[in-house]
Amino acid sequence: MNVRYGLMAGFILVSACGDDAESDEPGPIEIGFSAVDADGEPFTCGRDDLDIAGLSDAQPGDLRLYVHDVHLLDADGNRVDVALEDDDMWQHVEGDDHVALLDFEDGTAACEPVIFGKVKTSETRSFIRGTPARGGPYSGVGFKVGVPVALNHSETAPAPAPLNSTGLDHGPADGRQFIRFAFYSETLGDPAEGAYNLYILRSVCNNATADGGTPSSPSACAKNNRPVVELSGPGGSFDPATDRVIIDVDALVDAYTVPGSAGGPYPDLNPDGRIDCFSPLHAGDWAPPMAPVTFSGAARCGTAYPALGLSYETGEVVGEQRVFRLSQ
Repeated sequence: MNVRYGLMAGFILVSACGDDAESDEPGPIEIGFSAVDADGEPFTCGRDDLDIAGLSDAQPGDLRLYVHDVHLLDADGNRVDVALEDDDMWQHVEGDDHVALLDFEDGTAACEPVIFGKVKTSETRSFIRGTPARGGPYSGVGFKVGVPVALNHSETAPAPAPLNSTGLDHGPADGRQFIRFAFYSETLGDPAEGAYNLYILRSVCNNATADGGTPSSPSACAKNNRPVVELSGPGGSFDPATDRVIIDVDALVDAYTVPGSAGGPYPDLNPDGRIDCFSPLHAGDWAPPMAPVTFSGAARCGTAYPALGLSYETGEVVGEQRVFRLSQ
């Protein structure tokens, strides 16, 4: 019998398969995720005191992300593939492509307001379930952020869950939002009146999908924008039953100018002094007629790319990411 304890922002898992962790016949495992602010406090709907982007009164608004290519690392650092369970809700398997959705918003309290009409749900999900190709012990875990290219550019409504989420869609040409992260601060205005801070990451594949086609590979996209995460456990060990992947939401945006800073506007903030990086900016520089200042995509979106280990210019991995880490 599996025993699971958890809050919306994270799970501590005790699994019946723990006895198999060092056997040659592994059973299903669950890899738990927790989302936290700069102080390690849970990113939980209803809080109004989180430390994010230099603000001390941040309120969670949204945090959803897709992951794929999930694997463990054995004691020698070799890859151990994890076959995800297809559960018709949070995880989907189609041929060799596996994808899972993590959802840390519950549609209540400060998480209720929507941005650009993107719906939210009361259900949450903060773990991945699957079966490793072989038993442990394990030394780490890895995955890619985003949706596999073969699954990304499809119509949303008829797609299988979790690819049918209308809160993360951009249509077949643009594909899904890989990360959708939003938070509010009363310092900057009323959340109900749209005073949001928003960061969205997706691939830029319009060059390959304009005629309704599907990209042949991630490299066919102008910007792949799929961060690669490889995490080694403390002391060279990783136990899926107890260790968790930490998502540091502050690290994603900590390079931004402090939202609302006096003396703005700043080039990486919108005219209202807020973080406002949404998908069209990922295609390149974008300068709306906001006199007297124009804002480029590189300034407003590119600020977050290094935290994910990505190059804004190419969308490819160029360094180590610092948004994800393992619990100590």
